[in-house]
Amino acid sequence: MKCLLSFYTLLFTTIFFGQNNKTEEPAVFIDSNLIARNAIEYINQNEIESVNVVKKDTIINAVLFRGQLFITSKNPNKYDFIGLEQIKSEFTKIKSNDIIYMVNGALIKDNIDTFKLDRNYILEVEVTNTEAFYNLRKSDTKFDIINILGKTKENLDNKNKIMLRGHEAIGIK
Repeated sequence: MKCLLSFYTLLFTTIFFGQNNKTEEPAVFIDSNLIARNAIEYINQNEIESVNVVKKDTIINAVLFRGQLFITSKNPNKYDFIGLEQIKSEFTKIKSNDIIYMVNGALIKDNIDTFKLDRNYILEVEVTNTEAFYNLRKSDTKFDIINILGKTKENLDNKNKIMLRGHEAIGIK
């Protein structure tokens, strides 16, 4: 009897606390392309023609999404979405898998596998290794940081700035 009770307790806790692939966020589609919800902030708001919300749960790639968000752009052929792994292979020469991704200085913590950016949005891709940080040089943990700079107003202004450096002697006679 004790063994049977232990078996039922183990079975109940396994079912109750077992992992399930549920998310409380909707599936986001831009021109029929599934993208991560946090990639919406990198889409130009002036390019959106319409937004349609469907309050129906759906399962995509074994993940349950709570609703669907369909965004239609003014020019559907304009966007060319690529994933972070594709950005790594096309814009860098990194071969390791230990990578931290950033977009405009903000860490990408969630949805790394489904996070996509428009290829036309990418201004520059910067790569930094742990060797560049003094405190991490002696560490056994080695990784690369990929910072993707987008075509925002601030990034474009900084890219177009020309800094002249030199020695200037003003007012010395």
